Amino acid sequence: MMLLRFAFASLLAAAIPAQSFSYADFTNVATLNLLGNAAQSGAALRLTANASNQTGWAWHRTAMPVVAGFDTTFTFRITPPAVGTKAEGMALVIHDDPNGIATTGGTVWGMGYGTGANTAVGIRNSIAIELDTYLDAFLGDTSANELTIHTRGAQGNHENEQYSIARATPAAVLSNAQVHSLRVRYVPGTIEVYVDGAATPTVTRAYSLLTGGLYANGVAAPAPTLAAGTAFLGFCATTGAGTLTELVEILTWNWNSTPLRDPCYAGTIGEDVLRVNGSTGGPLRTVTLPTYQPFSLDMASPTAHGAGAPWVLLGGLFPNPQSPAALSPFGRMCLEVAPFGIGTLLLADAFTNPGTLLPAGPAPYSIQLPAGAVPFVLDITLQGVIATSSSPLTLGVTNAIDLQFRNSPAPTITTVAPLSALPGQTITITGTGFQNGLTLVVAGTPASVLTRTATQVTFSYPAGLPCGSQLTVQNLDGQTATGPINANPVVTSTSLGSGVAAGGQFFIMNGTGFSAGTTVTIGGVAAAVQSVSATAVLVRTPAGTPGVATVVITTVGGCQTTTTYTYL
Repeated sequence: MMLLRFAFASLLAAAIPAQSFSYADFTNVATLNLLGNAAQSGAALRLTANASNQTGWAWHRTAMPVVAGFDTTFTFRITPPAVGTKAEGMALVIHDDPNGIATTGGTVWGMGYGTGANTAVGIRNSIAIELDTYLDAFLGDTSANELTIHTRGAQGNHENEQYSIARATPAAVLSNAQVHSLRVRYVPGTIEVYVDGAATPTVTRAYSLLTGGLYANGVAAPAPTLAAGTAFLGFCATTGAGTLTELVEILTWNWNSTPLRDPCYAGTIGEDVLRVNGSTGGPLRTVTLPTYQPFSLDMASPTAHGAGAPWVLLGGLFPNPQSPAALSPFGRMCLEVAPFGIGTLLLADAFTNPGTLLPAGPAPYSIQLPAGAVPFVLDITLQGVIATSSSPLTLGVTNAIDLQFRNSPAPTITTVAPLSALPGQTITITGTGFQNGLTLVVAGTPASVLTRTATQVTFSYPAGLPCGSQLTVQNLDGQTATGPINANPVVTSTSLGSGVAAGGQFFIMNGTGFSAGTTVTIGGVAAAVQSVSATAVLVRTPAGTPGVATVVITTVGGCQTTTTYTYL
């Protein structure tokens, strides 16, 4: 048993890449790639000297896991020139640019990561935590002591503040020739920046390295494309022309990554053969599905075996890759299988097909699970054993996937258009969260759905629909949203509400419940409708008699409201 545990520990240590590093100083820079003006300077890493037109980059040579989280702290010193003005700044950059550790970016105001004076592409697939020491108004800067976080997702990064997801001006001036520290902490979904060991962050922002977030201006901010979940890390800095200079030094740097996944998730056969809805779950090996919805479990054949490989699929409610019971004869698994642990289930078996929970056949094989198969919140880890060779028969462990079932948000309805129509005309409901299997009830009567996407549902307008009706969409999980149909029109205000008795004048009625085909009479005479929207009707008046005339607005569905018009 002692030998088994030693072998297990050795295997685990060999399989998990380094998650941390530490530079107590920079007397040894062998693990860094220095570019441009970056250089070792005593015990410091000097990014720029106190001279004009300097640009320096320093990249840690090994890519590190980032998408599952990280925590890094570095100390630095920015020394202004004795004569002149301090400029331009520096940045900590996390990237997966195609150029790897040879990556460079923009000079001068580009601070090494953006486009800058040399119109560089900008560092792609990056997020830059920038300390800007010079106010460039044309970039939207707000101070010469600005802490800001920039990204353009997969595109080349840019120093303009329209690409900032968050920014602040620290209380302390960070370019005063004193030693300062920045701590950057990323917990999936949130990024924080702490200054000089403070207990609370100077900058905090909701942002995901997998799904993105919002820029500070409210526009959608994309995420970088980090297919492996790892990135290169390092620093860059620039100075300007003439006397726009500063000395930028990094003094210490510590980095700690949250591991992406235990190596057991990769399996032992060297390729991914298990998928859920066509996905292996990305770098975190996680697929999240809504409850009540159909999905597929797909098992491909290992390349070395070809079609026809037998396999078994296991599900674990309590994955435990560090247990000795996870050491199967075919390789280490994420589930306890020797013997089966509590919560480990045999889901499908294409070797003997002994009446397991799910049907199975030789790979490639797809198991289609119908709507309602999983009607509750559930976490289960899937992993299989599959034949990798038929002669002789050899077996291997497939990749693993954490499958999460979660209740979806309730559907929402933003518009129903048109609100009234002729029988048989197509009505479009726009909103969110419209799921497969959705049902529709119009004025208390079930209606057939013509088409459905996550954001649109269409159906045919029924005959005889009462005024002021409601429609309801309902997902399979029972959550609903309600909206109006054949609404009673309402006039809330009018414009140009008087005109000559000869007619031909514009008259505008503002309100709700209008739709194409709406008709208008003034004093019993039809007005020429010029345009109709959901909230306004524009007409030209017919001839009339001086005085107040009744205006009747009638929608296609036969619903009416009134207002008045004054003939002069």
